[in-house]
Amino acid sequence: MIYHTETEDLWQQALLAGEYIPESFESDGFIHCSALEQITDVADRHYHGRHGLLLLCISQKLLDAETLWEPSDGLYYPHIYGSLNTSAVVAAVPFPCGSDGTFQLPANMPEDTDDFPAGDP
Repeated sequence: MIYHTETEDLWQQALLAGEYIPESFESDGFIHCSALEQITDVADRHYHGRHGLLLLCISQKLLDAETLWEPSDGLYYPHIYGSLNTSAVVAAVPFPCGSDGTFQLPANMPEDTDDFPAGDP
């Protein structure tokens, strides 16, 4: 499973369209995602203090687009090279920040299954 943080409003729009493409896709060429152990660090760095966020829990097995694990700042992050088909999102979990603006993994996360394709980390 890989994860992406998005606002509830934009996710609702994606559900209506059947696919999700973030604003950063045009400039970056991919959708930024995280592994389970990277979620809170990424959220604290990019979303500190923001409200109304969801954590999209994405099954790599159900993705239509290619996912590559690529290095950034000494770690490997999953990048989706194409639109995210909403059917690959197994859960959209509310992802509130704490009173100090930082994030903790939600208690109601779905089980993180090992669905890496052969050869991936």
